[in-house]
Amino acid sequence: MLDPTRLLALNAGAQIAFSSLLGWSMVVARQPWMHDRARVLRHKAMTAAHLDWLMLAFMQAVAAFLLDRWPVSNGGTTVALLLVYGGWVNPTAYVFRALGVDAFAFAGGLGQRAAAAFAGTSSVAIVAGWIALLVAQFTRP
Repeated sequence: MLDPTRLLALNAGAQIAFSSLLGWSMVVARQPWMHDRARVLRHKAMTAAHLDWLMLAFMQAVAAFLLDRWPVSNGGTTVALLLVYGGWVNPTAYVFRALGVDAFAFAGGLGQRAAAAFAGTSSVAIVAGWIALLVAQFTRP
């Protein structure tokens, strides 16, 4: 297993690269020659996913800095795994919305509920990861 600091830094870079490629593909999809094909996705929702992946990558970079500057004796790997999982999964709610499934509401059919539950786990992971990181920082000797 990678060092938590390295894992967070590498994953942040991977998410920035992925989001950059997604942004580039969204620009291509908006060109006149792609107009008929581009109607499949809701562009505002994909833009939100694109920005969410970027913001969560920046959050992971900050977490990597904190762990590098003030290492924690235990729990660093758990924090990193929670933030990495949340960083990739959280924007899927917007992707589901772009495909016509509202993953922000735990209602509707089985597909919508499954999408909402899946996306919801990422919010729990992100909050738990940051709380664990801050508790470890403030309770260390």
